[in-house]
Amino acid sequence: MIRPLVSLISPVYQSAPYLDAFLDCVRDQTWRPLEFIIADDGSIDRSVDIIRDRIPGLQASGIDVTLLQLEHQGQAGAVNAALKHVAGKYLTWCDPDDYMLPECIEKKADYLESHPDIRMVRNDGLVINGDTGEILAHSARKGDMHTQNIFDALLSETTYCYAGCYMISMELFDLCYPDHEIPLSPEGQNLQLLLPPASRTECGYVPDVLHHYLRRASGHSSKKRSYTQARGRILNFLTLTRRILPYCSCDQEKYTKRIEEIKDKRLEQLKYSAVLQAKEAFKK
Repeated sequence: MIRPLVSLISPVYQSAPYLDAFLDCVRDQTWRPLEFIIADDGSIDRSVDIIRDRIPGLQASGIDVTLLQLEHQGQAGAVNAALKHVAGKYLTWCDPDDYMLPECIEKKADYLESHPDIRMVRNDGLVINGDTGEILAHSARKGDMHTQNIFDALLSETTYCYAGCYMISMELFDLCYPDHEIPLSPEGQNLQLLLPPASRTECGYVPDVLHHYLRRASGHSSKKRSYTQARGRILNFLTLTRRILPYCSCDQEKYTKRIEEIKDKRLEQLKYSAVLQAKEAFKK
């Protein structure tokens, strides 16, 4: 049986310390044919040089590689540039400071090939301290993982949306974004890529840990934020969600209200956390 082409896209920015390990895990993927579209978002470190040095080896392993060099515009802008070059039947994406186990792409592609009524699939992943190697969390922490509609869970952030854990069919993606343009946001690209597809199909499930999300002290998600910064990030995410909603197949009025409810709940939680921190600081 002829295997379909899978497209892997990766936005890169100032990723030189992690690129060799990441490119090794891409080379070691067991699925072929595979196209790898790297969108460098205006890096000024050695990222582009490292990628260029590694392209011949990746191509020798049977991977079709495209390197895009862009002006700095953020992850979502880099993803949009990469999406213009996607030719595969299936789409997956991974950040260059994370790690995919060798069968990460193959097991998801095999699942979609054997379940034509399902057009989106995910696997388990681990959150790992990239500085110490300590396992911080497991994606299936709730113990209720199975094929399911995950739209509401993604919206309320009660399930995971790690890049590297998901694969969607391009047929479905084209329904969501015919122009291959996702909304831009300073908060990344995962919600844009996941919410509209999740509103149109159940998400399949591969019960294997195939991805490591590496959280480092220097990383964006680990940065300590003031109350004002944390509040601003909550509002950024909710603004982004409102911008994604028109691309989703759902009751627009119902979910506009739901987004406002989520915003109010998160802001209340943030206030409560800030009060507790202030009380602890006062005790000291």
